[in-house]
Amino acid sequence: MSVTESAARTTDRRVLLAGGAALVIVIAAIAWLLWPSQSGPLVLKSGTPHHLVTVTIDSLRIGSTDIDIAVTDRTGVTKDHAAVRIQVNQPLMGYAGQSVTAVAAGPGRFHAVAVPLMMTGPWELRLSIDDHDGVDELTVPLWVGG
Repeated sequence: MSVTESAARTTDRRVLLAGGAALVIVIAAIAWLLWPSQSGPLVLKSGTPHHLVTVTIDSLRIGSTDIDIAVTDRTGVTKDHAAVRIQVNQPLMGYAGQSVTAVAAGPGRFHAVAVPLMMTGPWELRLSIDDHDGVDELTVPLWVGG
């Protein structure tokens, strides 16, 4: 085999590998675009010894999302005069977001606008509920997708 034939085979292999890699990237991009997305908001329920909490998250994709929180006592009575604060944390990156005050949105319901979830992976919603009888805190884990 001559040097020219060897160089041609090496070039052919490189072209074949580059074409294969490009094909894999195209298939992955199509799969990502066609992958089923979440059909609606995510609803999470949690609680403490004093409160039951329902967290409704508008979208678990990268970016800002609205979060609704419903708070009752353990017997189901709404906590209308509570103050609710949310802090989002990304524990793998050591990121702790600014605390956001949720605005009252009805009996025992609170709403936070544009809460930032700026990367994929595990996140924590740290909720602080001050119902004037004391402050109750809880952490709700989430997974943010692409």
